[in-house]
Amino acid sequence: MKTVKFKSYLAGVKYCSFTFKLEERLVNVMSEGRESRTENLILDRLKAPFGSKDVPKFLGYASVFGPGLVWAGLSQGSGELIWWPYMVTKYGLFFVGWLIVWAFLQYWYNQEIGRYTVATGESIFEGWHRVHHILGWFMLIMAVVFYSWVGGYLGGAASALATITGFPGGWSFAAQGQFWSTVLIIILYIIMLLGPVAYRVVEVIESIAALASFFGMLLAIIAVPAASGVAGEYLAALFQPKLGLPSGWDPADVGILITMIAYTGAGGFWNMAYSYWIRDKNWGQSTHIGRVTSPITGKPEAIPSIGFGFEATDENVKEYSKWTNTLWVDNAFGVILNMATIFLTSILSYGILRPMYLAGKIEVPKGWKLIVVQGEWLGAAWGVIGRDIMLLLGFFFLFDTFVTAGDFYSRIVTSNSYTNLEGKVKNTGLTWLGLFIPMAVFMLPFSYDPKLIAKNPALGWAGIIIAMVYTVIIAALMTYSSVHNWEYRKTYYGILTVFYGMGLAQLFLKKPGPLILLTGVTSMGIMVLACWVLLYLNWFLLPKIHPAGKHVRPKWFNFLILLGISIVFTYTFAWYLSLQFG
Repeated sequence: MKTVKFKSYLAGVKYCSFTFKLEERLVNVMSEGRESRTENLILDRLKAPFGSKDVPKFLGYASVFGPGLVWAGLSQGSGELIWWPYMVTKYGLFFVGWLIVWAFLQYWYNQEIGRYTVATGESIFEGWHRVHHILGWFMLIMAVVFYSWVGGYLGGAASALATITGFPGGWSFAAQGQFWSTVLIIILYIIMLLGPVAYRVVEVIESIAALASFFGMLLAIIAVPAASGVAGEYLAALFQPKLGLPSGWDPADVGILITMIAYTGAGGFWNMAYSYWIRDKNWGQSTHIGRVTSPITGKPEAIPSIGFGFEATDENVKEYSKWTNTLWVDNAFGVILNMATIFLTSILSYGILRPMYLAGKIEVPKGWKLIVVQGEWLGAAWGVIGRDIMLLLGFFFLFDTFVTAGDFYSRIVTSNSYTNLEGKVKNTGLTWLGLFIPMAVFMLPFSYDPKLIAKNPALGWAGIIIAMVYTVIIAALMTYSSVHNWEYRKTYYGILTVFYGMGLAQLFLKKPGPLILLTGVTSMGIMVLACWVLLYLNWFLLPKIHPAGKHVRPKWFNFLILLGISIVFTYTFAWYLSLQFG
């Protein structure tokens, strides 16, 4: 018998360790399989070598356009709609001088995530496992916790529809929101299930949302003198960064500030979705990897668990360079479009809400209430139409996030299961136990909300129970699909079904307070970790294990830029922790 000891930091405050005894073969049960019998899926790294195929011909940017626009659509969420407007309303233009800087910090993060996929055809999560399995499993576990309550985004979007329509008549506002959330979940699930290619569904929805959000906000600013009149002052502040904190700074806003920095773009885990979109759009070596297709309307495509490198021939190196150069353009398109959207939302707030706040007419609203206040202001200026326009824009900002989250989360879980477990595990009970226990250990403290339990015990404990049941199901589905060698798309749609089911369950629950903190602050922590790992992965590890060797290593200029960004993110996150817990 051997004792396997797992150690974990819960919520960054309390260290705990627990041990459980398994048979001696447990440490090797995860390494049985067709690719490597010496690889340990806990204490080792992903060793399976890349295949080798020529780099596909680059057919022009128009043929591969899409991932950058989708990234911009995803990014137009809470940071753009809520946190930047909140800060501008409360502190004026103090932080605006850092907007461009914070936006382009994410540019380099995206670039290296995308580079790995273009060079190998693998998602970035396979990259995490190639660095070390502990890192890969940690990223998976945190993603399971992180996306477990993302249905709140859809609730915000449904609230907009409830306000606009007032339907069903005679119902309470909360009940109307639950009705529209249910309708949206059912419709979106059917669309995802029937869409021939999963990525294409996401691309269409995100593109519509991104363009509607941008042009809708632009038209609102042009039409509202109070907003267009401050545009010049706002644009001048963009190039005047200020150090320190503004006068009247509220220490309670430090978490919001960190969240705003992380979400000046996608933020944290969300950026990693760029890897999957590049993969399904067939960029570079991803051309050799099949796409996720509908089990009802799509034709199956082969998705190997391991990616493909290329030999360092002149032709291959030349074509690879074309793909990576295009990555710079596509990434920039997404970052700039999202940054421009932040300009618009914060100008609107500076022109409308800031004067109201200074005059003492309003408290600074938080969350969805901020959009409602702006909508009511437009309603006073334009009538019901103005209010509904603002609410409809809020709907576009939030509902697409739920769609993208479901797709991305399903890919994360499926990739980890398909690449690292399938064909390598045979013991159902031990595999399920090895997945469930660490997931539950991380899920439990973020589901436990003492304030909610004290206020409404039934609701508080129900949230914990549902979170644990959800964790049981995810671990069971990963285990069963791995032991029974499911194809990639079958596992994907299984996880997607569980995700949408969890979304339905959340309609009658209140999101736990600890998870609200998790979705913002943890994004910054994940970005800190991911940036440092990317430095090692792309500059040191990948050239050693890739058939093309040094030809896939980025320029050292890129290394220095990402190094600087890693230091900035680390310092910012450490500053936050020192204020919160020091």
